[in-house]
Amino acid sequence: MANKSTRPPIPKPAAQNKNIVEKPAATASRFSASAQLIFILGIVACLIYANTVKNGFVYDDIAVIKNNTIVSKGISAIPEILSTPYRRGFYITANDFYRPLSLVMFATEYQFFGKEPMIYHLVNILLFAGCVIILFLFLDKLFSRKKTGVAFIAALLFAVHPIHTEVVANIKSRDELLCFFFAFLSLNVFVKYMQTGKATQLLLGSFCFLLALLSKETVITFLAVIPFIFFFYRNENKKYSAYISAGAVIAAILFLFVRHSVLSAYDADHALGVRFIDNALARPDLSFGSRIATAVLILGYYIKLLIVPYPLISDYCFNAIPFTTFADPMVLLSLAVYVFLIVFSIKRFIKDQKDPYAFGIIFFLATLALFSNIPFLIGATMGERFLFFPSVGFCVVVGIVIEKFIARQPGSLEMLKNKMVLGVVIAVSAIFALLTINRNGDWVDNYTLFKTDAEKSPNNSKIFFFLSDQLSVNYGNEPDNAKKTQILNEMISDLKRSLEIYPEYTDACTEMSWAYTQAAKYDSAIWYDKRALELSPGNADATNNLVSSYISTKQYPEAIKILQNLLAKNPNDESAHMRMGDAFLDNGQYDSSEFHDKRALEINPKNADATNNLAGVYFYNKNYPLAIGMYRRAAELRPKFAAPFANIAVCHLYLSRNDSAIYYANKAMAIDPTYKTSYGVLASAYKAAGNADSARKYEIKAQN
Repeated sequence: MANKSTRPPIPKPAAQNKNIVEKPAATASRFSASAQLIFILGIVACLIYANTVKNGFVYDDIAVIKNNTIVSKGISAIPEILSTPYRRGFYITANDFYRPLSLVMFATEYQFFGKEPMIYHLVNILLFAGCVIILFLFLDKLFSRKKTGVAFIAALLFAVHPIHTEVVANIKSRDELLCFFFAFLSLNVFVKYMQTGKATQLLLGSFCFLLALLSKETVITFLAVIPFIFFFYRNENKKYSAYISAGAVIAAILFLFVRHSVLSAYDADHALGVRFIDNALARPDLSFGSRIATAVLILGYYIKLLIVPYPLISDYCFNAIPFTTFADPMVLLSLAVYVFLIVFSIKRFIKDQKDPYAFGIIFFLATLALFSNIPFLIGATMGERFLFFPSVGFCVVVGIVIEKFIARQPGSLEMLKNKMVLGVVIAVSAIFALLTINRNGDWVDNYTLFKTDAEKSPNNSKIFFFLSDQLSVNYGNEPDNAKKTQILNEMISDLKRSLEIYPEYTDACTEMSWAYTQAAKYDSAIWYDKRALELSPGNADATNNLVSSYISTKQYPEAIKILQNLLAKNPNDESAHMRMGDAFLDNGQYDSSEFHDKRALEINPKNADATNNLAGVYFYNKNYPLAIGMYRRAAELRPKFAAPFANIAVCHLYLSRNDSAIYYANKAMAIDPTYKTSYGVLASAYKAAGNADSARKYEIKAQN
């Protein structure tokens, strides 16, 4: 026995140590392969959206960045962003969101880069690449690293799919990108927690989910997705699964509490009715059956866009998708597809709780349900951004189908070496990539986007209105009169089309009135203003337009009557007092004009229009010193406008102060060389000073 115990151990043959020696090597090899796949996905995601860096601020980017009064304060505005409703920096509404995270990023970028859209687009691209990578890592873990090939194909398809162009190319959708990134980051951390049981990972995962909610509240659907994943797909420990679900619920409760506190503090938590022009399914006379049938048809259209992503439209409003009934074969087909998906996924799930088909379909249905417009109406008929999360389920199913019917082998890394698989994946990816890159170009500016979408969706009333609205901006920025006329004619044509589709579109009527006013067709402008007021009594834009048209056509009693009605309702209506002063001034009733201009300035001392009107009253009453003082005040309020300086020059001319007249006329000319009144004043001043040559020179300029 003693000899036996002292016998030295016999070394095992190398073959018997095979697992000990080769396991680390296999792990390292696998890590290297995964790193390569991650690198490929990141590069593809960046390249596919690289052409968006040349795009400008488009669509909602104007509201959340370019013209946002809070974001434009930079980093110093972060405390304000965290404590105010989402839209507060652009306009005030009684029904707002609480999505501070994207605004915090925008304010930070604004601090260092200002209104340089390239930087914002670059951040969107990098964040999207992060979303693609984090999706791949999660899917690989979800399937216990046994379907890495499937995970890669799904993530690659997600990266190149054209349906995501709205989210990535539209900077405003940073909220969607952040929401996705933190939602799937939380899933990755939760999977890690299931393996280790470390409380820090549970807290970190819950915090990531809270960040997802602070990005966009629609991720609330993950309160169903998270238990579904961790009680069935990654169910190593039921207790840990319960903790994960509880952590997500606590994060949601905390978010909802903060959200309610912020919105209620600004009286922005009222549930308002959905506007028909935003969601056509809100039409009052639409029957319940037709509403549901149309919603089902739209659900079918979502699947169609996932398979054939064309055409893509920035806004699906009335009448992009016409109302229908259950007699429509396409509605019945859509309903049949969804019934099949529900039944098929449930049967697969009952048979095998870890069935990947069931996971993909149930994930798709769960994350799309919120946007279905069936249990309740949302703020849009349809939106491509609504497929950002649900498309994950679609991509997973496609990956599984390729594994099952093309690779015909387990979806491991080896699957990616299959020539048939590579051929299909490369072909589909190339087609989708080309469509995505082409669609990115449509988002270069508002005019290009809406012009392109109007051609693809010729029955979409709101798209034509958006196009006309952008044309009004182009009109204001265009110095050439011939081009201005061309823009105005195109604008009127687009508005006519918008109103042909939806004759009760109030905003289109007021926009049409504005266009006809610019064209000096006041009778038409008055007709459309009256029509807008029929549709929306008390509409401020239509009322102001109508008053302007009456003043322009010297119908002063009509203009004054409207303004008197407004002042009867609100004696402190600054705008009404200012416009009343304008009407009386044009009608030669200077005392009445002076009264209302002074009243407007009592309400708001910085009202430049009322200041200018009051200066005009003093001018026509030949009180030139007082007029000069008021014109100077108007110039202080609007330092970039030439008119006040030209008017000061005219006053000095009447006071025979020719040198002063020349000085202020030159100042007006320096501000705006196209303002011909300055040349006329200079000609008169030089003529009065006896300088005939200079007078003739500026007379010619004033006439050309």
